[in-house]
Amino acid sequence: MFDQRILHDVRLVMDPDHWQALRENFRENQYYAADITIDGQRAEQVGIRSRGDGSRDPDKPGLKVDFNKYVRSQEFHGYKTLVIDNITQDASMLRERLAYAVYEAMGIPSPQIAHARVTVNDEYWGVYALIEPVSKPFLKSRLGEESGNLFDYEYAYRWDFSFLGDDPEQYIPSPFEPQTNEDKLDPTDLIDFIRTANEAPVDGFSAAMSKFLDVDRFLTYVAVENALAERDGFVGDFGVNNFYLYQYGGSTRFTLIPWDKDTAFNHHEWPLGYNLNTNILTDKLTEDPGKMAVYREAVARTARTAVNIRFLGPRLDQAYAQIHDAVLEEDKKPYTNAAFEGDVELLRQTIEMREGNILSQME
Repeated sequence: MFDQRILHDVRLVMDPDHWQALRENFRENQYYAADITIDGQRAEQVGIRSRGDGSRDPDKPGLKVDFNKYVRSQEFHGYKTLVIDNITQDASMLRERLAYAVYEAMGIPSPQIAHARVTVNDEYWGVYALIEPVSKPFLKSRLGEESGNLFDYEYAYRWDFSFLGDDPEQYIPSPFEPQTNEDKLDPTDLIDFIRTANEAPVDGFSAAMSKFLDVDRFLTYVAVENALAERDGFVGDFGVNNFYLYQYGGSTRFTLIPWDKDTAFNHHEWPLGYNLNTNILTDKLTEDPGKMAVYREAVARTARTAVNIRFLGPRLDQAYAQIHDAVLEEDKKPYTNAAFEGDVELLRQTIEMREGNILSQME
């Protein structure tokens, strides 16, 4: 499903009235039964619903597929769910695919992603992205274990990692929505993590946080985000957003997994330390000159390794050529063909200039 060498073929067959209802009620999470075929492989009676936050759209709905919604224990290539993203917030349709490639190049496991041509009841609905769900198959293959607590951070309000008190209901299920161990979840370590980030003094702060984080790895995660000029992430413009948080089994340590990166590559000029001081955790960590040096070097390393035309140029060219004709054929997207072509060129220019901007800030 996630082989980037091909444009995948996804075919949905469902009651036309149900498809119309899904579109009319696109703000709801109501499931409808459908059959799905991906590259010739068929799964019957799966659940389909509208998905997304700001990307929810009645004309080109984003979709979540639940393979075992109606057929007990049904899976597809080991997955119980699949995201079919409508890519309505990125006119180039390429940003998330390229952003995940950068995270991977920097050693940060990211969801697999590939483009697909989607039809519903034999009507062409456009170019979508197939995105690997962050679930137990991902955890096992990428992190080496799956027994810990996985949380999907669901944006509910602007939050700067401040302590919200000892009541677990202030954290779970919103904004941290449990994805594993739901029936036996112990949120104590999550609450202690956030409390410590707020109450530990700056002197010795990194040592205090090492109980909950691989601090240098976390700083690399944030460094990649700012190297990508990402405005809606952990240190984005709207408070923390767009990540999964995983607590390793039998451990108090957590790690971040990137998600929803279609607002990356905003501009080639982007401050190295963008918004670090708006987040309690990153602000206190980078008050330590040694940790700020770790962070700055990680930004520069990201530029030299992956946020440059040498690494991303061939990937952009391959993906653009792969989806080009299908995008031009599509009439459901919320932007024109000229906007698509123009945004691809803008994305290319941003990539060409971003490395130089980062390295100039290191001087």
